[in-house]
This record gives sequence, C-alpha cells and structure tokens, in this order.
Amino acid sequence: MSYSEEEQVEKLKRFWTDFGTPILVGVSLALAVFAGWRYWQQTQLQAATTAGTAYQSALEASQKLTADTADKTANTELQRQSLKVIQEYPGTPYAINAALLLSKRAMDVGDLKAAEKHLRWVLEQKTDDGVKSMATLRLVRVLADKGDRKAALALLDQDQSAAFLPTREELRGDILRTAGDVAGARKAYEAAAKALVLRKEPRPLLDAKLADVGVEAPEVKRPSPVLEEKGA
Repeated sequence: MSYSEEEQVEKLKRFWTDFGTPILVGVSLALAVFAGWRYWQQTQLQAATTAGTAYQSALEASQKLTADTADKTANTELQRQSLKVIQEYPGTPYAINAALLLSKRAMDVGDLKAAEKHLRWVLEQKTDDGVKSMATLRLVRVLADKGDRKAALALLDQDQSAAFLPTREELRGDILRTAGDVAGARKAYEAAAKALVLRKEPRPLLDAKLADVGVEAPEVKRPSPVLEEKGA
C-alpha cells in the first residue's frame, strides 16, 4: 500500500508531534554528557599538569636542602609548593609525595610534631601498600624518637609487607636495643639478617648492630655475575 506525498507529510508531522520532544531531549542530554565528559577530562589533565609542576618545584627545593640544610630560600619554596599540592590536589599521587617530602624535611630539622602530622596524613590517603609501609616505618621512627616506644612497636606490628621485612625488623631491633631489651633486639636483628641473606643483600650497618648484641653476622653471598656468551 502506497501513501501520497501529503499523507507521508501528515504522518511525519504526527510522529514529530508525538516523539519530537523526547528525541530532542535525548539528543540534548547526550550532547551535554559528552561535553561534560570532555570538560572533566580537560580539567583533570590541567590539574595533573599543575600539580606535577608544583611537585617538581618542591622536589628540586628538597634536593637543594640535601646539599645545604640551612638554605632558607629552598625551605620556603619546599613548604609553599608542597602545601599547594596537598591543599589543592589532595587526591593525586603528587600530594602524597609532597607530604613525604615535608615529613623528611621535618625529621631532618628535628620537628617531630610536624613530621608525625604529615605522615599520619599520608596513611589516611588511598595509596598503594608500598607507600603506606614506607610512611608507617618513618612514623615508627618519629614515635621512637619522641620516646613513645610502646606506640612505635604497636604501629610496627601493623605493617605486614614482605618487601619491608628486613627494614621493619632492623627498626624493631633498634627500638628494643634502646630500651635495653638486648634479647629482643638480637631476635629482631637476626630476623632482618636472615631475610637479607635470602635476598643476597648485604647491609654492613646491620652487621655492626648484630655484633653489638653478640651475634656474628651471617655471610651474604652476592649474586654471581652473568657470564657473557661467546660471540656476543
């Protein structure tokens, strides 16, 4: 059955009357969503770029302070740029790294209160286990330096990272040795040494600590160099 041109036009008018508005609304929503998504992408990219630039400035200032701890200009730049990243871009990895820079600086100058604040902030953020373990061990050192050995050891027990086991046990030994618990320190140092032997990773300072508690340091065999194939 065929329709005349007038009938086809009339059907099209009725269709548009019935469905035209929903179609326009749907198209408008789709365009709005797409535009919003593009805007979000551009905003995120711009934020990441700005945060990265600020963090790079903070990192360079931190490196200058490593060479000269009394560099006031570098310290001011470190504080300013790091706080900018933390306050304006808290959800980025740059913010976490900036807080770690500030905690290191605070520890270097003996400001344990500030160091603890920055490290606890890092531990409250969503980040990978490696960063959390590193921040935890730094905080343990801060608490130990403050004289709160009980809190330091309790926090140390919360970290279960296999990658940081030698450092964790060595730190435990340091805390126990300072508290006069030679037997406990010996056990912790031996656990650290055992893990390092398995990794074939020497640590001379730990050897000295073992000797201090009456233990001979185990021999750590370094990996044999790979022989070059003939004709290579």
